[in-house]
Amino acid sequence: MTDKTEQDLRHALGNARAETEALKSMLTKAADRLEDIVEANCSDEEQDKALATAQRLRKVIERTGGKSDGAADGATLPAA
Repeated sequence: MTDKTEQDLRHALGNARAETEALKSMLTKAADRLEDIVEANCSDEEQDKALATAQRLRKVIERTGGKSDGAADGATLPAA
């Protein structure tokens, strides 16, 4: 593998990790907002829907590893 190819792969991996972390953050905020809605004066049916959606969002976060340390599903590159 050439240095240019390795550099490109490292850059792409870094971008993918950053995007993953941004999406996790967005999902977490969405789940938090849905839980806030439940605390408001909504109908029981709407509260149940919001809680179910929040739970689904949190499961998505957990399935992606739930990590925020930059490690993406154990993916590693060889040391330079």
